[in-house]
Amino acid sequence: MLIAFRADADPVIGGGHVVRCLTLATEMQQRGAEIIFVCATGTADAVPALARSGIALLEADKNDWNAALLGGKHAGTHIDLIVVDSYRLGEPFEHALRQHACPILVIEDAPSRPHDCDMLVDMTLNRSSHDYAGLVPAHCRVLAGASYTLLRSVFGELRAGSLARRTAVPKLSSLFISLGLTDIGGQTAVIARSLLALENIARIIVVTGPIAPSLDVIVALREASNRIEVHVDPPEIAELMASTDVAVGTPGTSSWERCCLGLPSILFVVAANQQDNARALERAGAARVVTPGPDLPQAISRILSELSLHLDELARMSRQAASVCDGNGVQRVAAAIDELALPKRAGTLTLRRAAVEDARRLWLWRNDPGTRALFGDTRAVPWDTHSAWFASRLADPTTLIFILELDGRPCGNVRFHTELTGTATVSIALARHIRGQGHGAGALVLACREAFRQGFCERIEARVKRENLASQRTFLKSGFALAVEDADYFVYQLPADASGQKASRISGQAQ
Repeated sequence: MLIAFRADADPVIGGGHVVRCLTLATEMQQRGAEIIFVCATGTADAVPALARSGIALLEADKNDWNAALLGGKHAGTHIDLIVVDSYRLGEPFEHALRQHACPILVIEDAPSRPHDCDMLVDMTLNRSSHDYAGLVPAHCRVLAGASYTLLRSVFGELRAGSLARRTAVPKLSSLFISLGLTDIGGQTAVIARSLLALENIARIIVVTGPIAPSLDVIVALREASNRIEVHVDPPEIAELMASTDVAVGTPGTSSWERCCLGLPSILFVVAANQQDNARALERAGAARVVTPGPDLPQAISRILSELSLHLDELARMSRQAASVCDGNGVQRVAAAIDELALPKRAGTLTLRRAAVEDARRLWLWRNDPGTRALFGDTRAVPWDTHSAWFASRLADPTTLIFILELDGRPCGNVRFHTELTGTATVSIALARHIRGQGHGAGALVLACREAFRQGFCERIEARVKRENLASQRTFLKSGFALAVEDADYFVYQLPADASGQKASRISGQAQ
């Protein structure tokens, strides 16, 4: 499945369009899709995370989309879905995309213009699909409201801890300031300097991007005060948000990140498309909205002083923010994409040897919170570390890695590592969207049978945490038998002769 994204970023429009597209793209990669971004020149400079992602990127302006796409590495390849997230590109552009004969998904923020698309996502709080009546084709499916917010999985992972922290805040002492990666209007430095006058604020975290107009001034403020931290496009932005008491920002894409973590906000609007979000968040009690202008820093200071004296109001805002967004929106949108773009097939499970091109998808599967919980070390693995490890494993004759595919779409991996004794240790990781559907046993049977067929090992062993009941059932169903147990793990073993017998019994479930 090949998905093409069309989105841009620059100092004028900011980076929000690309950031939310990148979140959706990462989720679809988890589900086995191949991704390509087509962006205006300079987009990767505004959003470094796009360049770091390793996703294929073509630079093009709005007039040479087709030339860039058809002349790139995917020339001649059928596109299964096109995602458009742009205020500059509208219905005429979308209509021209129909030549690709694939579904079109539009990400929008306001029901103010017509679209030619098959699915539309508007994550504005309290937005309804009825708001788009007459603006999209009759067959178009509209996913509207904050339940479809596109957030990275790390926000959902940190949500519980962040909410628990906010139930017992003894005082308001830390701020999170971010006006977006491009700092539209260059006001970040002005606000940060003003808030230094609040003596009760011990820590001010400022997050901005590498092309922010006030970056040099912000850095100078940091050098003058040890109360200010400056982070330029940090990968750990969720952790920074979770560690602070109040945020100052704009009602754009990051609003939903803050809500997921229960972080109360003081907001001001810097673009017309943010008005609906600002009003909705204020009505929900999740944010205070101030008016941009010369008195903006003073207005923010007054609200912070008030909240410092009324911590019960701060706690109420946190609860209201948390009720807006649960962090699972990207999974809901991805499931809808699967229904839209994937053919209805029989559920055939196959496997192939892993290749260099599989590095990123294995990294995403390994770092998924649900997968990490099963490992002895639950920390996320950095990309550089994983990339080097994966390259060495592919070249290692004692390691065998299979990619699992469901109806031809990558959905997990099975890895074997053999010892001199002839025993191989096996581990399995499935993409989260297929977990709980009974594919684990079939995958293990196929992979173990192939490992034995290749003469890779004489027996196979698996170590499973005692609390991981689902994996214990999967290994038993696959023909493994309990051999050893200790305080933390069960050890299961599978001899070569058991693999073929078990395969014949459950092969139907692997098809």
